[in-house]
Amino acid sequence: MRTTLKQIAEATGLSVTTVSQVLNDRPCRVSAENRQKILETAQELNYRKNLVAVSLVKGTTDTIGLAISDISNSFFSALAKGAEDECQKNNWNVILCNSNDRHEQEMKNLRMLADKGASGVIFGMASETTEEMARECTDFLRREHIPYLFVDRYVDTRTCGIISVDHTEGGYLAADYLIRKGHRKIACITGPLNLIDSRQRLDGFEKALRENGLQSDPLYVAEGRYNFESGREAAGKLLARGIKIDAIFAFNDMMAIGAMRTLSESGYRVPEDISVIGYDDIFMDELLETPLTTIRQPMEEMGRIAARQLISGKIGYKSRQHKTILKPELVVRRSVLDRPGISLADSSLADSSLTDSSADFILRKH
Repeated sequence: MRTTLKQIAEATGLSVTTVSQVLNDRPCRVSAENRQKILETAQELNYRKNLVAVSLVKGTTDTIGLAISDISNSFFSALAKGAEDECQKNNWNVILCNSNDRHEQEMKNLRMLADKGASGVIFGMASETTEEMARECTDFLRREHIPYLFVDRYVDTRTCGIISVDHTEGGYLAADYLIRKGHRKIACITGPLNLIDSRQRLDGFEKALRENGLQSDPLYVAEGRYNFESGREAAGKLLARGIKIDAIFAFNDMMAIGAMRTLSESGYRVPEDISVIGYDDIFMDELLETPLTTIRQPMEEMGRIAARQLISGKIGYKSRQHKTILKPELVVRRSVLDRPGISLADSSLADSSLTDSSADFILRKH
């Protein structure tokens, strides 16, 4: 059973008020001798502060709920580390919740955080989330008067706050780099297109194509779910279409790694036959047999900024349109081949006559 202030008062022969003032480090008229006696007795009896009682007095629990969709996704692991580092620095606590990419579990997690008295929520929503689902989440948090921030993923721009990267720029950087390296037949594996961040990456990708005289073609686009298995599946779908492909841009690294697995199993070499570029810059990118070229998101920094803004009180549950947008960065490794001497005239994507999957299949299998 937890040691109480009353027990320490009885053991020292001092009042509960005096014991409380000393242990909570509040100014009080108490001798050095009695102060020392209280501290030593508290240690002997293994006294710990009752944080629930403290939170009732302060009106806050100094606790941030980190409600994320998939802890196995290295993006969210890095985000969680950044948020927890910032909370530790400020003597705040973190409650981690994982929804396994299911909205129903998301709502259960948010209700639990409200019941625990969370002072704020950092929210990385499930990939299946629609605008209606997002509104259910935000409406609940506003009713509970809990400040919140969406990190990276969001579907409704009328949210309390957003910490994200300029994904349009990120998609542009990826496609532009591939084009500058001589690639013209570029496929992409998107994230769920119900999410704004995924649509923004696609917008940037298509912008780079247009600026270089290339056409976007739906046959070169496969939708994934931001996980390894969906990257495998999407790459398989692209190969099965019989289209000319010399590069794949996957909208996150987990899908890029999944795509690389499918390519390898199908007899294609990365990057000799097909180049691959990812998005996030997770820790395992450098450990791959062919280290992955990618677009870096400052994942830990996003977690730190989110925690810092909630701790500072800058984000209220009624606040809207509060955005922090960070810059992406190209990280060059070895998964993209330099293909010099390829002209736009050689590209099927530059040919408006390519409208179906009957294009010649010219990928070399080994």
